[in-house]
Amino acid sequence: MGNAAGERILVEIDPDLLPVVPDYLESRRRDCAEIERLLVYGGMEYIQTLGHRMKGSGGSLGFDEISEIGEVLELAAQVPDADGIKSAVGRLERYLARVSVTNT
Repeated sequence: MGNAAGERILVEIDPDLLPVVPDYLESRRRDCAEIERLLVYGGMEYIQTLGHRMKGSGGSLGFDEISEIGEVLELAAQVPDADGIKSAVGRLERYLARVSVTNT
């Protein structure tokens, strides 16, 4: 990722998309908790779906890192690779804690 721990990640967002960004990022935070719950209760298929959705939606809003993490989640759930999923969730949580948006 190239950013030191704790360093802010600034993402430029199209002004037309700014209104949806807070809800989008909050939904990804909820996804982290949901994926952790699904790991306990055996929901690999749904983790794969969530990863696929992140892969598709992140880049369209300017969050390429979320798309990359979504792909990792999707592929790890197919295997299944619980450690890979946990690692990806941690990566997503760290990204969400550091990301800030600006308009273009």
